[in-house]
This record gives sequence, C-alpha cells and structure tokens, in this order.
Amino acid sequence: MKNTFLRISLASVCWLTLVVWSHAEPALLGNKGLTGQSLDAEGVKAVLLGKKVTLGDSRVIIVIAKASEAQDQFLQQAVGMTTSQFQNHWRRLFMTGGGSAPKIVETDADACKLASETTGAVAIADKAKADGLVVLAAGK
Repeated sequence: MKNTFLRISLASVCWLTLVVWSHAEPALLGNKGLTGQSLDAEGVKAVLLGKKVTLGDSRVIIVIAKASEAQDQFLQQAVGMTTSQFQNHWRRLFMTGGGSAPKIVETDADACKLASETTGAVAIADKAKADGLVVLAAGK
C-alpha cells in the first residue's frame, strides 16, 4: 500500500514538472524604452553575439542570469550555445576589446528587474515574467 502511494506521488510530481516546463515560453525581453522594437532570428543572434550594439536610439546592455532554464533554452535556439558557452564568448570579446560584457545576476527574475531599470537593457526570461518589459523576440 505504501509502495503504491509512493509511486503515484512520484508520478504526479514528474507530470506536474513536465506541465510547468512545457508552458515556459522563453523570450528576449527589453526595457520599456525599446517599445516598438522587434527582432527576427538574425537580429536576435546579432544582438546576443555583440554584432548589433544598438536598438533604436539605445545602446544594448545584455543582462543574464547565472542559471535559468528559460535562458538556456532560448540561447540554445537563438545562438546554439549554453549559458556557459555564451559567457565564454563574451569573455573573449571583452578581453579583445570587442564589447562590454553582459551584466550577470543570480536569477532570471533579477535579470528582468535590472532590465526594467536600465535603458537599453535586454534579458532572457520566461515570457510570463515580462511585467513592464517589451517582448523583442519569443522563443519556440
């Protein structure tokens, strides 16, 4: 009896986890000053890799979380990199004078908060956390 209850409980937790993950919609979110801007796949890639440094009249400031499932998913789709590879890409650019390194915060919620407070800032997070931010591009 105990064993059956344990199996049912474990199956329920796994199912709920899958439901939550399947509803996450990663997106590139921007400061409200970027209202009216949108990016196609090539534009997203150019911004994230430092090839496009302005959006509208603002210089782009990238904000990333140390660890975020939505960020990992979006980066993999947009530029084919993990968060670690993305950070290494920017370290190389920064060391060679090719760009300003992204701001790194603890969570995607912190990334959204900093992006909302910083002109020209973009962050990658779940679209549901876009409160006060502009959706520049949605993930798949």
